[in-house]
Amino acid sequence: MGRAERKAEAREEIVRREQHRERRRQISRILHKPATERSPGERQLLQSYGELVQELERQRQRRERLRGREQEVVDGTEILQKKVSELADSVREAEHMVIYTGAGISTAAAIPDYRGPSGVWTLLNKGQSVSTGDLSEAEPTFTHMCIARLHRAGLVQHVVSQNCDGLHLRSGLPRDATSEVHGNMYIEVCTSCSPHREYVRLFDVTERTALHKHNTGRFCHKCGGELRDSIVHFGERGKLAQPLNWVGAVKAAKKADVILCLGSSLKILKKYHCLWGMNRPSSRRPRLYIVNLQWTPKDAVATLKIHGKCDEVMRLLMDELKLDVPEYNRSLDPIFSMAVPLHPGEEASHTRKLIKAAETPNASPDQLPPLSPQGLSGGWFGKGCTKGRRKK
Repeated sequence: MGRAERKAEAREEIVRREQHRERRRQISRILHKPATERSPGERQLLQSYGELVQELERQRQRRERLRGREQEVVDGTEILQKKVSELADSVREAEHMVIYTGAGISTAAAIPDYRGPSGVWTLLNKGQSVSTGDLSEAEPTFTHMCIARLHRAGLVQHVVSQNCDGLHLRSGLPRDATSEVHGNMYIEVCTSCSPHREYVRLFDVTERTALHKHNTGRFCHKCGGELRDSIVHFGERGKLAQPLNWVGAVKAAKKADVILCLGSSLKILKKYHCLWGMNRPSSRRPRLYIVNLQWTPKDAVATLKIHGKCDEVMRLLMDELKLDVPEYNRSLDPIFSMAVPLHPGEEASHTRKLIKAAETPNASPDQLPPLSPQGLSGGWFGKGCTKGRRKK
């Protein structure tokens, strides 16, 4: 084939594509009209291009399904109470319960979620700007405190969180009972030390980091190696033992007979097949309970889907279980006992605000409940909060 023939063929292909695009636009305009308003010629055109009509109709139905999944659904008061009562029965009966948490449990702390009506991805897809606010002012929500209380009561064995906000740690939940699989914004790590050395800070350590760029600009106090953040970005595979704690997450998932998902779209978490027990016989798979206002890809296999806000659902659940929930008290926040001070000269290595300690003018340090070296065993679960255990 000569050069002129190739050019002519290419021009013909361009014309065919443009004609096809114009035909699609024409058919689409007709389909948007009510059937009673279509002219005889338009009805004949639809019949002549039956396959194209079917394709466009499938696309329309898919768009409607996607829009429907983005809609938030709220259960009525009576339905919500009935569902929570069923969840409470399952919590009492569980031998090994695991909780999976997403951004929805932190929205009450003014931290945006991702796929809600005002979520990060939702706003970005609309071309709108996203404001993250001052995360140093964020505090554990009622749901965070409920989860820590359930663990203290022996009703929850492990928590797997996709959140990087560090609020589970600050609620008093033990480190060994937590898997922050996408990292923690307050923790930087020296990978040159063996084992890896963690540095908990009172500020967001991710100021200088990004995708595939994790060095924070600070150095290990022991070996002098570069410190890196612990965040796992989209497209990355987390390799740090802590705070990701994948070993703990997988071990807990293998034992789980009840899984409670709180405030997560599960669009990412569903990909971690090791967390769901689907390789077990159907009769031995964990019962799955989902609390989320929107559709999730696990709804079809869930034992129960609860359409409600996390704080509201957890308030009803704790009432059903007759468990008191302590309020968050900044003076007892474990992060202050865990934090490693910067070395002299490192103060200029960041510009982020520090988490401020609570002012306790009427209380001396020896009057406060003691914290363990890991900030796990003391705090707000001491006085006025019964350390209940599940009855066998």
